[in-house]
Amino acid sequence: MNEIKGHRLYVKLGASQVRRRLKGLGFGVRKVQSAGRGEAVIIHTATGQHLRELQSVFHDVLKRDQPEDSPPAPDENEDTIV
Repeated sequence: MNEIKGHRLYVKLGASQVRRRLKGLGFGVRKVQSAGRGEAVIIHTATGQHLRELQSVFHDVLKRDQPEDSPPAPDENEDTIV
């Protein structure tokens, strides 16, 4: 099965609750997946104003410890070439 393309927004809500909040809104949401008990991942293509609006819908339940599609930080023990 192919992975759905898009950015990921992690929230502290069940998938059905997320779908309920999104009812009637678009914001480029492609899929909502469960990410464990009481957690979900919103896969979306929203950018700019639509992204800010999507985040505002879930402002109270956003998981701040999950950066959205950011590259992993370089390992401090890893040698870097300058």
